[in-house]
Amino acid sequence: DGQNSEKYEKTRADLEKSVEQDGSQEEQTETKSTLDFLEKQLIVLQQEKSRLEENLLAANSEDAKLEKSRLLAAQHAMDEEKRREEEEVRKEEERKKKAKRKIYREKVIEEIINTERDYLACLQLCLETFYDGQEPPSGIDLDFLLGNMEEIAEVSQKILLNLESCVSGKSVEEQCIGQCFIRFAEDMKNTYAPYCRNHDEVITALEHSKIDQIKQQTNVFDMASILIRPVQRILKYPLLLIELLKNTEEGHPDRGDIETAIKEMTDVARAINEYKRRKDLVYKYKTSTDESFSDKISKLNLHSIKKKSTRIRGRLSTNFGIALQMKDEMFDKEEAKFRNLEKAVKVFLESVEQYLEQSQEAMRCQTVYVDDIMDFYKGRECAEATKLYEVTCKQLSLYDSMKETVDNVVIVPLNILVGLFSAPTKVIEKRFDKLLDYNYQLGKMENDKELQTARNDYEAMNAQLLDELPKLYNLAFRMLRHCISAFVLARRDFMDQSLKETCSLLELPSIASKANLMEVFKIRHTTAFDHISMLSFIPKGFNPRVDTVKADRAIQKGRSSTDGSLQQQSSSGFQNEAQRRYLHQLYPPDKLYIVSSTYNATDLMDISLTEGTLVAVVKQLDPMGNTERWFVDDGGSKGFVPCSILQPLEYSPLGSITNADEDDDIISILSGDSGDNMVFTGNDERVDCHTNNSFTDSYSQKSEPPQYQYYYALYDFKPRQPNETSLTAGHPVTVLTFHDLDGNSEWWLVDSEGKRGYAPANYMAPVPYS
Repeated sequence: DGQNSEKYEKTRADLEKSVEQDGSQEEQTETKSTLDFLEKQLIVLQQEKSRLEENLLAANSEDAKLEKSRLLAAQHAMDEEKRREEEEVRKEEERKKKAKRKIYREKVIEEIINTERDYLACLQLCLETFYDGQEPPSGIDLDFLLGNMEEIAEVSQKILLNLESCVSGKSVEEQCIGQCFIRFAEDMKNTYAPYCRNHDEVITALEHSKIDQIKQQTNVFDMASILIRPVQRILKYPLLLIELLKNTEEGHPDRGDIETAIKEMTDVARAINEYKRRKDLVYKYKTSTDESFSDKISKLNLHSIKKKSTRIRGRLSTNFGIALQMKDEMFDKEEAKFRNLEKAVKVFLESVEQYLEQSQEAMRCQTVYVDDIMDFYKGRECAEATKLYEVTCKQLSLYDSMKETVDNVVIVPLNILVGLFSAPTKVIEKRFDKLLDYNYQLGKMENDKELQTARNDYEAMNAQLLDELPKLYNLAFRMLRHCISAFVLARRDFMDQSLKETCSLLELPSIASKANLMEVFKIRHTTAFDHISMLSFIPKGFNPRVDTVKADRAIQKGRSSTDGSLQQQSSSGFQNEAQRRYLHQLYPPDKLYIVSSTYNATDLMDISLTEGTLVAVVKQLDPMGNTERWFVDDGGSKGFVPCSILQPLEYSPLGSITNADEDDDIISILSGDSGDNMVFTGNDERVDCHTNNSFTDSYSQKSEPPQYQYYYALYDFKPRQPNETSLTAGHPVTVLTFHDLDGNSEWWLVDSEGKRGYAPANYMAPVPYS
């Protein structure tokens, strides 16, 4: 019955407890087997008893029904009692579990806060150790080594303060920390992601850096274990929150926030892993550029050949418009900016190098000709040459300093920058290959796994390039601007100091006394050059302009005596009658002057005259604008003389005047039908002045006096018709007529370098006088 069953259960429980406390393992096993056997025997006896009772009740049906009802009631009472006991046991177990979870939850929260506090203390200790105001050991880049650890420490401090405020002065049921992680999830993603991405490179650099110097300086910890703490911490947050969720009841107000926080922190960890995967993928293809040809050949197999042929087919299909291709406008924009910047850097670098080469050659030439000048004045004192040598040496020193500065702050950095462009270029090419693979898998639509792999690779490289190309562009553009500024400043300083040194030459007495040094030099240089060109042993072609003069002069010397009487002066140095008659016919009376005293030429462009010679004044100034030296014509030659020896001629019938000496100087202005000319220099270029073509015509008729105009070519002109002549920019020309045969003033008849023809009027300009 029920009492016996309770007594049996109680006796068995006491016996098992006694054996567990005092008995050995074998006794416990034997006792348990015996009790199990007895329990089975009791069950068999109870079944036998029930069978006998049923047989007894079957004999007496009325008593059997009553007994059956009694047995059912007893059984029901036993089941109810057992249910109540089980319910109490379940409630007790639930209460114990609840108390246990409460304790565990409190411990998990405490662990989160304590570990966060220790983690923050470790970061702060590391930062204080290395950023204590002391200089780091040489070869150690702390900014690269520690990364953005300061930002991570700031975020950790915010999380710790928020966690402490959430649990301070509150019971376990009121402590809610899930919202803390939700609030700072984005900050953790932005700070931990770059640190974790660069961690592998930092560890690699750490292995090759001078860590022993850091250990000697700090005398504390293993650097690698400190640097890996942020990586471990960000991956531990989801595990701590999952453990906290297990010990949080269903109805707890923090459970929903914890579930959201777990999702947020899992996303942060997944994003960091994705960043690292992207970087590893990019690094893989970036380092493939360093492979040798043999390494590439060793990797060649059927799979790679098939992949490359598929990509080539994809490129051709895309280029010919047969197949469509996905476009990323944002990436195309960034790639275009990168390509333009790369081109700009290379062009600027090439231009700077060419400038240095050309300027170095110019400095070398300057040094050579200054050395030649010093050799010329060797053994003689010349202040100008000595000063020029000193200035040149100073300029050479300034140039070397400028070149060294440009090399250090422009050439070397830009060469390094150009070298850095190769890796992004290779990654961009690989990104296009991955895009072709992705398009190929989209067209197949057979293997979802291969499609997903191709898509993941393409999206990873595309996202990594979109993330890093703008950063590279901004940094490279800033570097290019700094290099350009440095180049401009270095060149400006060099030109400024060089100009100051050069200006000191103008203070020399021999140079300061001349108003226009360059014009004087041009005149003397041109005169000397023409003088040398007129020598008989100078070959033809040395000075094409003088070749014509020499040829005409040779012809002129062989003319008849009739012409010679007009062109040649006698050896006695007097003027003949034909020359005086020619001057009276050619020039008006107010242009005729008498030489009051004999004048011997002191300059190659002067003309020697005897007292009483009749001359005609062509210009009352020289090319330098000096009004004290006039350009005159004595009927046989032309040149400059001082105006002080000339007196106006009182008009009278022509008389006989002795012939003047013929000036057979190589730069004298010769007259005759050969079109001889004299060359002199104005402000800018050399100019030719031609005489009339023939003197014999002047005997038969009176000609108009020519208006001498000195012109030079502004631009180059190539003839297009047989009656046109060429012009060379800067070279002198002689204007014969200011119009063509039809009277068109836009085309002039000119003599350029011994060749006559028409040329555009707007291509020429008169020579200015100072």
